Amino acid sequence: MKSRAWFVVPILLLFPVSVPAAGPGIEGTWKFIPAKSTDIASWNYSLPQLEISSSAGAVRVIHNWLDRGKVAYADTFAFSPGGTVSASITRSEVWPENWYMGVLSSAGDPRTVSGVWIQPGSSLRVTTRESLRTSQGKTSVATTREYTLGPDGNTLTLSQKRSSRPTPVILVFERKESPR
Repeated sequence: MKSRAWFVVPILLLFPVSVPAAGPGIEGTWKFIPAKSTDIASWNYSLPQLEISSSAGAVRVIHNWLDRGKVAYADTFAFSPGGTVSASITRSEVWPENWYMGVLSSAGDPRTVSGVWIQPGSSLRVTTRESLRTSQGKTSVATTREYTLGPDGNTLTLSQKRSSRPTPVILVFERKESPR
């Protein structure tokens, strides 16, 4: 009697799926879209712009405030996602989170920043803690920002929640340069 050998042949089924094109992800320069954002009293001449980059595991975020197209103020922070809290000294009285309300940063006081990737390369959560000066006196504020890349890879939504304000500020940006 002869023995029989059985072979298993895998079958590969192909289904069409939508796969985002490889691109720079969240990194790049981002131009503000006021019509899709929370009204931040930009007066159409003083607008935010973002620059996000990474190198050697660290992320660097620059919040530029453009006044008539030129950088009037830049707030920069860098951190290692998932790493230890980074500390720096507040250098200016301009508080970029709410520059239009007259709330001032407390120059010379410490500021901390930490962050984690929610989705590597496309969604980032950053928390800063710092002292501010208001007409009611000095207070400590924590701000949590979530930067989320849109499905098209050309829009970025920034949701900012502050410990002093329950309603988030939503800012929407478009990629300044097209992805390479």
